Amino acid sequence: MVHGFVIHTVGAGPGEGPELCRVLYSHLFGCNLLEERLRADEVAVEKDRARRMDQIAVVARQTESMCLLRRQVSGRPASDFVIQSVDEPVTLNEEEVGMYGLGAGDPFPHEMTVLWMGVFSLGFSLICDSLDNLTLAESTLRMLVRYLVDALKLLTNSTNVILRADKIHLSLDRFIPQGHLLFLSHQASQALEKELNSSMIQ
Repeated sequence: MVHGFVIHTVGAGPGEGPELCRVLYSHLFGCNLLEERLRADEVAVEKDRARRMDQIAVVARQTESMCLLRRQVSGRPASDFVIQSVDEPVTLNEEEVGMYGLGAGDPFPHEMTVLWMGVFSLGFSLICDSLDNLTLAESTLRMLVRYLVDALKLLTNSTNVILRADKIHLSLDRFIPQGHLLFLSHQASQALEKELNSSMIQ
């Protein structure tokens, strides 16, 4: 089962320090149920939210570091990672995909595997249980990222991620319902995207 999904910046923007990685969107599955159980204890709820924010920040920073390192060793000029025209289809490069493990307690209670993709100035992290089907998880991440980038035009401006958070959540709910990975054929994924596009217009 997928534990969470995070969208964050990759590389500092103008005037920003090199260490700054901004989380633009995050969703951890199952948190609403936990908050329901804790709602009688406001202090416990706030502590849990702070813990989740720390977990998400760790994932975002680690993914950004992995992505920037991959770009550095690729030998490609930095200009290759600056989008030229947001109106043109975006190519997802093979070297912009990777994974890494997080040990138990660092920062999650159990071992996790993070699959990530870097697309120009954005990073996408899929947090999975260590026993998840990683081939399926990578395929799902690719489909989801391609859809988000193409359909929601997230690369036009980083604020688009924040402004379209509800549409990102809707997309996530269809591609990974309640954190479950789906086996989707090409035809099934096209049908899902068509259904999503119709939902976005309504």
